[in-house]
Amino acid sequence: MNTVNASTGFSPFQLCSGFSPRVLPSFSPASTHAEGKEEQAARDLIERIHLDFLEAIDNLAAVKMVQAHYANVHRGPKITYNVGDEVLLSTVNYWREYMQEEDGHAAKFMPPFDGPFTVLKANPESSSYTLNLPEHMNIHPTFHAALLKPYQKDGVEEFFIEHIVGEWKYRQQKQYLVRWTGYGPEHVLWRPAKELEDTIALDNWERAKTAAKSGTKL
Repeated sequence: MNTVNASTGFSPFQLCSGFSPRVLPSFSPASTHAEGKEEQAARDLIERIHLDFLEAIDNLAAVKMVQAHYANVHRGPKITYNVGDEVLLSTVNYWREYMQEEDGHAAKFMPPFDGPFTVLKANPESSSYTLNLPEHMNIHPTFHAALLKPYQKDGVEEFFIEHIVGEWKYRQQKQYLVRWTGYGPEHVLWRPAKELEDTIALDNWERAKTAAKSGTKL
C-alpha cells in the first residue's frame, strides 16, 4: 500500500490520500480559527490528490509509450552505426522534461526525433552508442540503437500532425494527444491547446466531438 509504483511514481496510499502516511498528532478540540484552517487544508488536500492523480496518468502514458517503442523497433531489422556517423535521437524518453524547459522549447512542437548528433563511441555488440550531446540536455549520452535512426544529410526532417487521438486537462490546462504523420503510436505526444490553434487537426477533432454528441455521422 505504501510502496511507490515504478510506473505511476506514487504509492497507492498517496494517490488515495494525497500524502504519504505519517504519525498523527494527539487530538484536541478545534477552535473556530482552527476549523477555518482545516477547511483550507481540506481544499488543499483535494487539489493535491487531483494533481497527483493527473501526474500518475501522465507517467503511465509515458511508460506505455516507451514499451510500445521498444516492442516496435525490436520487430525491425538491426541497424549498426560507426564512430563519426550522424544520427537522430528518439525523444520518447525525455519528452516530459523537454515540455517543462523554460528556454523556448515548450512553445514549439516537440518532434519525435532530435538531432542530428555525432556518434562518439560505438558498441554494436551491445547495440549501445555514445553521442555528442550538448550540455544543456543534461542526460546520459549513451543510448540503445532502438532509440536512434540514421540522419539523412540531404533531407529536411519535417513533422506534421496526422490527427488528434485524445484530450484531457492537465493542471487546469487542456492538452491534446497528437499522432505524427509517418510515425507510430509510440511517438504520440500530449501538446498544449495553444500549440494547435488554427490547425486542421484540431478542427477535425472538434467536428468529430460535435458529431459524436449529436449522434450524426461525418
